[in-house]
Amino acid sequence: MYTLALITLLAASAMADVPSFCNRLDCPKFKVLRTTDEYEVREYEESRWASTDVYDMDFNRARSIGFNRLFMYISGDNAANSKIPMTAPVLTTIIPGQGPACESNFTTSFYQPFNMQKSGGPAPTDTNAYLSVLPKVTMYVRSFSGYASEEDFLNQAGKLAAAINNPEAFRSDLYYTAGYDSPFKFLNRHNEILFRAK
Repeated sequence: MYTLALITLLAASAMADVPSFCNRLDCPKFKVLRTTDEYEVREYEESRWASTDVYDMDFNRARSIGFNRLFMYISGDNAANSKIPMTAPVLTTIIPGQGPACESNFTTSFYQPFNMQKSGGPAPTDTNAYLSVLPKVTMYVRSFSGYASEEDFLNQAGKLAAAINNPEAFRSDLYYTAGYDSPFKFLNRHNEILFRAK
């Protein structure tokens, strides 16, 4: 009885470290360095991801292509032919094109489950997908709700930049979007726009 109680307590303690917006899924570990009314400054641990690159001019199309490739990976399209649990968030790294008629680089990534964070998951069999490591990094993070479109993310990026009010504090050559919810979750949705601190 004591052992069962201890296991339950440890499990509850582990889940307490996972933010509620992760929806009880494995998600990147971070500590909050600073909180303002407009954003948080977070320090993320080094983390492993499954990723894929899409070059396109359309945000939604690129994100859809990237998501589908990685969904096939976690569904068994990998060297182990094994299913991998869904995690959060779906992270998209965006390197904007050099001009209005140029493609942007959209890298969609799925966080590897906690039990794969040390050694990494099985290799993808799709040559368009690969395993990646995001080093320990500090991010400026602005959270918002709703079903987020490209326009919403760009609007929130503008608000985040204005709130930081120091273009020297973050990288301007790329930014990140994060979505934490299934399309079938209608209320209390959680999205983030992230800038990488210099």
